[in-house]
Amino acid sequence: MAALKEGRWDQLCLQAESAVAVAETIGAVLAQGGYAPYDPFPGGAGTPATFKKFVRLFILPEAEGWLRVLGAQDAALLPEMLRKLSAGRTVLHAWFTAERGALEAYRDGRAEAALLAAYLGESASAAAPESQPRASNLPSEVAKLAEAQGVDPKQAERLIGRFAGRLFGAGAAGVQAEAARLFQSAWQSAGGQQLAAQIGRLRLPFDLRTPDFEPLREAYHAQRLLARRPSARLMESERAALQALPNVGAVQPIYMGKA
Repeated sequence: MAALKEGRWDQLCLQAESAVAVAETIGAVLAQGGYAPYDPFPGGAGTPATFKKFVRLFILPEAEGWLRVLGAQDAALLPEMLRKLSAGRTVLHAWFTAERGALEAYRDGRAEAALLAAYLGESASAAAPESQPRASNLPSEVAKLAEAQGVDPKQAERLIGRFAGRLFGAGAAGVQAEAARLFQSAWQSAGGQQLAAQIGRLRLPFDLRTPDFEPLREAYHAQRLLARRPSARLMESERAALQALPNVGAVQPIYMGKA
């Protein structure tokens, strides 16, 4: 999640009966913006080489009447998406970039403070919970290179650990600790803290900060792989993600891209 690989973090929360209908609405808006669906997971056709821009989303299974859409949105298409999703109902939009963050409530395409107030309690806590999966954020110079190469910072962090272990053996812990200093939790950014302060007051049956997007993606990838090859060997991170998210088979992906 919070590595802000796409430059932002988004989550939509709405009370809806059908995840399929929500996915169709989102897909239609993205299609109008030039996006086309693709399936990069085991059994899918892969990622078209012509795609240069992506929107990767997951719709979580219904929880006490709420559906949650996780993943960075295309900011240019968000107004139209919120307009359609909030027709006749309230949609909560939580978002942050490195500099700014906010929690907003929409109905019929308009953000209204009174709607949001109904979901907020009195006390606030800006700190992210200790149990929250911590994501990594590369230093600016490295982040630019990572973005240009399409490298996920959390994957890079794991690779650094594996490389250090193989190359330095018993001394790997020190190398890994030094490498870890290059990564900072995006929740500690100014934007992350602004959003966390509001999340701390939010009265919903779940914490918007969990699950983290990357473990969710890994768990979904793992279950798709095992569905095709039950004896397939999983990476350690995939096994951990699958164990933490046993109902990931009910998650609905929306992966779309364009040239």
